[in-house]
Amino acid sequence: MNIIENFKSAIFNIFSSKMRTFLTTLGIIIGITAVIMITAIGKGFKDDMEKQLGDVNKGIASFFATSLAKENEKFNKKDLENIRNLDKVLYAVPEYGSNVTVDLRDPSQYKSCNLLGTDEDQVGFSNLKLKYGRFINDKDAQAKSKVCVIDNKFAKLLFGREDVVGEKITAKTVTGQEKTIELEVIGIYEIDYDVTPQIYLPIETLKNALADDTDTFNTISVKISDTKTFNETKRLILKTIVSNHNSSEDVYSHNATFDMANSALATIQIFTTFVGIVASISLLVGGVGVMNIMLVTVTERTKEIGIRKSLGATNRNIKSQFLIEAVTVSLLGGALGITFGYIGSFIVGLVIKMLGSTIVPSVSIPVVIGAVIISTIIGVVFGVYPAGKAAKLDPIEALRYE
Repeated sequence: MNIIENFKSAIFNIFSSKMRTFLTTLGIIIGITAVIMITAIGKGFKDDMEKQLGDVNKGIASFFATSLAKENEKFNKKDLENIRNLDKVLYAVPEYGSNVTVDLRDPSQYKSCNLLGTDEDQVGFSNLKLKYGRFINDKDAQAKSKVCVIDNKFAKLLFGREDVVGEKITAKTVTGQEKTIELEVIGIYEIDYDVTPQIYLPIETLKNALADDTDTFNTISVKISDTKTFNETKRLILKTIVSNHNSSEDVYSHNATFDMANSALATIQIFTTFVGIVASISLLVGGVGVMNIMLVTVTERTKEIGIRKSLGATNRNIKSQFLIEAVTVSLLGGALGITFGYIGSFIVGLVIKMLGSTIVPSVSIPVVIGAVIISTIIGVVFGVYPAGKAAKLDPIEALRYE
């Protein structure tokens, strides 16, 4: 009996007892379904995070002067210039922020915003796409001009239209002593998602409005061109800052979107792997089920085995027949598991979407191929013993079996 005939025989025997076959493969079905759904959701999380991170935020690190820093240890323009001159540094921008509210068209309503003092390099650093007007420049900084740049969605919320260059907005601080600053809109940048509005203005203008007469600031954000040497460049930047102020690294701190994203992705990967391993336990149970049913099958078909041997079938023929049948049962369970995994992932995606999340579960081809391989291995591993037992049956005794 060749391999094709063995497969035909296996399929016939499997479908002659559909319920028993289904119950036998249930463990494999559940295991494969669980693994595919878990990995699909994990990949969905990963893809969504990478999409949110995007090329814009890759390689970004922010350095802070902590509360331990004395006035002469805070950042200044010399720090900016030295950092900008370092290899692998694309942009270095000063950032001096304040939380404010801006009144809307209805005087009884207002919008919470972030007022961010910075310089003209912020355009390249944040990859801002100007839709109308221009961004702040050195002349604005030197004159401490009361000008600002806002996003198109915020402009529409304030004035009912996007092109509001020349309009005035009034921002009020919400922490500490209340300060009010009136700003002229000179530029509109485009965004395609809803976030807390970010209002950009010259850092000198904001410091002047907040009665801060120092020439220092607490934050420098840096975009590094080569993420492969990201950590090395970060260390060099910190070393440059410390050298400029003849200070200690203890008074400075930093964080990095790139590092946080990698850490989060690694955590997701570990969690997905761990849960996948737990789910795979049901595959072991499924394998035991396959072995059990094959042992029952060997017992039920003892006489058939005796007849085949008496007609010239070798031990190898008998062994391959039952081994192929075990693999076929396992592959059937794997195929159903893959199908249910796809369906389950699709349903989970719909539920997540209804809850307002942008995560889209994604079933990868390698996982499907892995499921097929695992199903085959289960069939081979747990089918060897029953197949061997069938092959070792004495044909005379087998013929006598009732």
